[in-house]
Amino acid sequence: MAALKQRHNKWEARVRVPKSAQASMGGKQMLYRTLKSTDRRAAKAEAMAWEAELKAEWESERLGSAAPLAALRRVYESVREKAERGEFILQGDRESLDEITAGIEHELGKLEELAGGGELSEAQSVRLMALQDAKEMRVRGDVAPRQELEPTFRELADEYLQLWRTTAGLKPTNTEQQKKATFDLFQCFYGDKSIRQVRRGDVSRFVDALRQMDPNWARTGKARQDSIVTSWSELQRRFGGRERGLSDATVNRHMGTLSALWKWAEEREHCEGRNPFDGHRRNLKQGKNKQGYVAWERGELQALFDPPPKRADLREVMLVALYSGMRLNEIASLTNGQLKREGEVAYIDVTDSKTTAGIRKVPLHSKLEWLYRKAQKGTEGARVWPSFNDEGPGKKPGGDAGKEFSRFKRSLGFNDRRKVFHSFRKNVVGQLESAGVPQNEVAQIIGHEKQGLTFGVYGEQLRLERLAEIIELIDYSECSLPSR
Repeated sequence: MAALKQRHNKWEARVRVPKSAQASMGGKQMLYRTLKSTDRRAAKAEAMAWEAELKAEWESERLGSAAPLAALRRVYESVREKAERGEFILQGDRESLDEITAGIEHELGKLEELAGGGELSEAQSVRLMALQDAKEMRVRGDVAPRQELEPTFRELADEYLQLWRTTAGLKPTNTEQQKKATFDLFQCFYGDKSIRQVRRGDVSRFVDALRQMDPNWARTGKARQDSIVTSWSELQRRFGGRERGLSDATVNRHMGTLSALWKWAEEREHCEGRNPFDGHRRNLKQGKNKQGYVAWERGELQALFDPPPKRADLREVMLVALYSGMRLNEIASLTNGQLKREGEVAYIDVTDSKTTAGIRKVPLHSKLEWLYRKAQKGTEGARVWPSFNDEGPGKKPGGDAGKEFSRFKRSLGFNDRRKVFHSFRKNVVGQLESAGVPQNEVAQIIGHEKQGLTFGVYGEQLRLERLAEIIELIDYSECSLPSR
C-alpha cells in the first residue's frame, strides 16, 4: 500500500519497489511522487492509482514475453498517460511542450539503446510504443489505435455484459445467460482476435455452421461446457453437419446479440465500418420457418395424465396451468402467501411478472381448491413447490420445472416442438374463446395487455367475482384428469 506523507501544503506518496523490479527501476528500492491533490482523501486515491500503474508495469516486466495482453495494455496506457502528463521532464518546474517532448525523447533514447544491444521484451516493446505514440500525439495531435493491443472479442463481450447489468430498472432474468452463451459460441469459432478484425465472411461461415448444428447440442449444461472448452472443430465434429440445424428464430437471436455488441464497441472506437453481423437474419413467417405453440388435443391430454407424472410437483403444476392459463414460471415460483381469499373467492395473487399486465389476480378454479388448502399448511414466504431448483441470475424455478416437463413429454413420444408446457395456456385461451368470453376479459385473466386505446388505456379491472365466473368455464370433462 502506498504510504502518504505531508510536506508543507502538498502530499508525497511512497511505494516500495519489489526486488524483482529493482533492476528495471535503476536499483531503486523506493519510489517517491509529489501528488497534485491537496486533500488527503483525493491524494490517497491518486497514490493508489499510481501504485496500480507501477504494479501493472512490474507484472508485465516479470512475465516478459509471457505477459498477457491485458497486462501489456495496462502498461501501454500507464506509460502513455505518464508521458502526456509530463512525468518524464528532465529539468525545470514549468511544463512546456518542449520540455515534455524532450523528456519523452530521453526515455525513448534509453529504450532504443537497450534495443540496440538485443531484443526487447514484450513489456519493453509496449513501453516503447507508448512513448512513440505520446510523442506523435504532441507533434500531430492524433494517433491511430494500436490494434495489436486492442481488447479481444471476449474481453469486450465481458465488459459489455458488465455494463448491461447496470441498466436502470433491469429485473433479474436469465437473459444474461443467453447473451453469454452467444458470446461463448462465437468466441469458440473466432478465437482471441479483436472485434475490429471480424469480417463479413467470418460471420457468414459462422451462420452457415449454426444452420447445420444439432438443435439439441446445448440441451444439457455438460454438453455446452464440454463443447466450448474444447474447440470449434470438436464442436462441429460432435454436433455439426446436420440436415436440420438451429431454427431461424435461434440464429436471429444470436445475430441480434452480436450486432448489438458491434454497435456498442463502435461507439467506443473498438471497430468501425459496416456491421458484419447485420444482414444475416431471416424473416420469420408463420407456418414456413416459424411454428408457434399449439394447444394439446383431448387425446394428448389424456395421455399426459394417464398415467400421470410420478413427480407430484410436476403433476400439480400441470393441473394449475390447465385451469388457470398461468405461465410456467409464475406457477413454479408461487409462494404460500400468494394463495389468498377475498370473500368467497380464493385466488392467486401474481405479483412478479415480466409485464405490467402480468401482475393480476387469478381466481382458483373449483378443481384447484386443493391448492389453497395446501398453501394454508405452509409458511407464507415458502414456495409451494420447493423441489424445483432456482436457476440463473433471476433465480427462477421455471427453468428446472420446464426441463422436467420436457423429459416427461418426450418419454411419452411427444417430440413436436410446438407442444410444450406453454401449450396448456393455449388450451385455456381456446376454451374461453369458444365460450364467447370477450377478448379484453380473457386478456386480464392470462396477463396480456388489453387491445386498443379504449380498453388498453381507459378500461377498468374486472371484479374478482366476474373473473371467477370466467375461470369456471374451463372444462376438461371429456378427459379423465386427476383431482391433484
